[in-house]
Amino acid sequence: MSKEKTNKDSFEFYYRKLEKILEELEQNIENKSLDDIILNYQEGLKLLKICRDKLSEAELKIEKINMEK
Repeated sequence: MSKEKTNKDSFEFYYRKLEKILEELEQNIENKSLDDIILNYQEGLKLLKICRDKLSEAELKIEKINMEK
């Protein structure tokens, strides 16, 4: 992706945050406490829900556009 500023309410913003959490856990899990892992897991679930909601919104918009044809 380009280095353009990403809208802080966009799918891409939340997806990047989710990727960062996953990458951090994959690379540094042995250096994290169980509490930190659980916090990361909770944050990841929140971000995943946001991403799914945004994808659902996009899908509905596409369906609406297709029905207008």
